[in-house]
Amino acid sequence: MNRFKFAFLALVMLIVFVSPTLADDVKEHPLIRPFPGSVLAKNMSKHKNFDAYEFYYLNETTKKREKKTVKGEYWRLLYEVRTPSGDRVRTISKVEFYENYKTAAKEKGGRVVYEDVGQLVLTIPRDDGGVTWLRVAGSANLGQQDLVIIDEQPFKQSLVFGPAQLKEALDKDGKVALYGIHFDLDKATLKPDSVKQLQHIVTLLLTYPQLKLEVQGHTDNQGKAAYNMKLSQQRAETVNQYLQLFGISSKRLVPKGYGQTKPVASNATKEGQAKNRRVELVKK
Repeated sequence: MNRFKFAFLALVMLIVFVSPTLADDVKEHPLIRPFPGSVLAKNMSKHKNFDAYEFYYLNETTKKREKKTVKGEYWRLLYEVRTPSGDRVRTISKVEFYENYKTAAKEKGGRVVYEDVGQLVLTIPRDDGGVTWLRVAGSANLGQQDLVIIDEQPFKQSLVFGPAQLKEALDKDGKVALYGIHFDLDKATLKPDSVKQLQHIVTLLLTYPQLKLEVQGHTDNQGKAAYNMKLSQQRAETVNQYLQLFGISSKRLVPKGYGQTKPVASNATKEGQAKNRRVELVKK
């Protein structure tokens, strides 16, 4: 049997643990399983319902190593590979450890986001729409795998900013990304659920008559770049036209489409694509 096949436990059902984790009974991750023959070192492992960790990843644009702070349910699990008699197995190389996890992650639709001699970082999509981040550090001569795991919460696109929040963000950062403005697929037609966010923008502009905005359209990288550029421009213009219906002067609004040229997240995951599909308001 190829032991690569056993690194991840297939999920048949979602098990929710509601009892507190005991010091001598650390909750293991329901999806990620260790190298075959591994035993959990419970006194060196821990689980938290919520925490944060900085993972390395390779920026696909700059090709440089960067850090991302990921928040969610947290595990720090130390596993040791042992024989049936309890002896530590010291013959497994780091390469074998890393290839084991990479192969199993890819079978679940996961991908390698960073790798060097000291660690391997993987992301694995979950059925609930979220992403699990995994950092593996192996000690070949000790037969150990030091795992840091965070189940990042699913990205919610329904976030709507009220007028006061919009003003605060614009004053602080000069811009604000909006995910409450939705369009029909591959069209610049507004969906009805966009009205709430659009009306907040109307209120903002009526309250602050000197405020001028660049209304930006952004897409993910699905489809051709030229098509995405055109679509994002059309969507920005649609938002402008809506605002003008309520007496906002066109002189205060500049529609600008950027297509896929200004991503705020990796397009390699559905979560990242969702973050990149947005309307931004930029203070002029």
